[in-house]
Amino acid sequence: MLRRVAVLVVLVLLTETAPLEISLVYPAVPSLSVEFGAAAADIVVAAVSLSAAMSIPLTGRLADRLGIKRVMLACSGTFAAGSLLCALANGLPMLVTGRILQGAVGGLLSLSYALVRRVFPPPQVPLVLGVAATGIGVSGVAAPFLGGHLTDAYGFRSVFWFLLILVLVMLPCAALVLPGERPLPVVPAPRAGRSASRARQRLDVPGALLLGIALGAALTGVGRSSSAGWTAGEVPVSLAAAILLGVVFVRRERRLARSGVEPAVDLGLLTSPGMRTTLPLAVLGSAVVAAVGFLLPQMVQGEQHIGALASALWTFPLGVSALVGGPLGGIVARRHSPRRAALLATALLTASAFGLAVLPHDRAQLGVLMAVFGLGLGLQYPALSNLVTEAVPLTQAATGTALLAACSQLGAGAGVALLGGLRDTSGPATPATFSLAYLACAACSALAFTTAALMRHGRTPATGGTGAPAPRQDLASPARHAPSPTTKETPA
Repeated sequence: MLRRVAVLVVLVLLTETAPLEISLVYPAVPSLSVEFGAAAADIVVAAVSLSAAMSIPLTGRLADRLGIKRVMLACSGTFAAGSLLCALANGLPMLVTGRILQGAVGGLLSLSYALVRRVFPPPQVPLVLGVAATGIGVSGVAAPFLGGHLTDAYGFRSVFWFLLILVLVMLPCAALVLPGERPLPVVPAPRAGRSASRARQRLDVPGALLLGIALGAALTGVGRSSSAGWTAGEVPVSLAAAILLGVVFVRRERRLARSGVEPAVDLGLLTSPGMRTTLPLAVLGSAVVAAVGFLLPQMVQGEQHIGALASALWTFPLGVSALVGGPLGGIVARRHSPRRAALLATALLTASAFGLAVLPHDRAQLGVLMAVFGLGLGLQYPALSNLVTEAVPLTQAATGTALLAACSQLGAGAGVALLGGLRDTSGPATPATFSLAYLACAACSALAFTTAALMRHGRTPATGGTGAPAPRQDLASPARHAPSPTTKETPA
């Protein structure tokens, strides 16, 4: 029991680096704009989402094949290298390169969800997933104050020094506490003349990279559209490239599946009823959360003429209520259903975004709106993770949660570019332009609510994955059956 508590504590602390790399930088956006220009600041913010969207599919696949702990430690090390580059950056290219390396940590939250499923008994999984999401709330409380103080006192580079120190402290703790687990591969049917063991050894790395590049191209096209317009040369080229690469990826995966080679992503998993409704919900919800998080510090600093640290006092109720929302989401999913948790989350996000658009921004009123928004944010993470857990077999747990993370990153990047970018559509940022952006966020969240309301998946209490579909058995020999989806690995 104590070992499981220690594992959960380390997971919460380690996965905080994913939201912190974004939320700590938001208070520094005005400083980045002064040094590099507004367009460059947007690139610095979006680079993490772009990098994460490209790397997460491969991260999840490697975790299912090589072990979650190994991949988590490798991602953390890459993040540390990126943080060092950002802290030492003497120009925009070096800063953006560092942010791209930092994007490797984008999959940590999804990998922690998969590890929870393998370590904890199924009845505890829905609640533990809610507790694991409290890292989002902790970062929501701490990041505005910490990012604001560091930016005001020492400049934006101090934010990256802090991230570097944080991950260097957490790495040895994770190496000691997290259990090493055996991967649970689903073995594809071998092609004629090829042994099953040889087929099992092949991992379709090019396919995973192809999917990541397609996601990156889509995110680039959508991101550039807000500043350059939809008809600018690079926007249609990027979107066309994303579509073309997506078609090539699907054709490749189908061909590999027929030949007996394990594909990068099981297309049957990607198009299963649970995943094909959960992933769009993740895109829409993440777009709203990222856009509002991007807009709030700039709005408060501009309207109140205050610094980054002082603006944190206006927005900290968001993080406090997110701390409550995470465990509450796990309880709702376990006692009622993950879908109900998603409905509550999207309803609260819609109401708060609409309130930001139409209500005056005095301190008390903004505090209430932030509390409502934070509660919706906290509910959203366990709702989505439990929806995926109910849709994906244990053997593909990391792949399923990685797909969720990739869609969340895609939604976050699109939200900052499209919804947050509406702030600049009518010239300099004014209360009217912020209201327009918040109205767009409310409309997007309302669409997410409709998606959850129509969802047929996740209408029963969460089971911790025992109700997930079993992996397909394509093998000719009964002796080669894959492990049961309810098989749990004993922590080392």
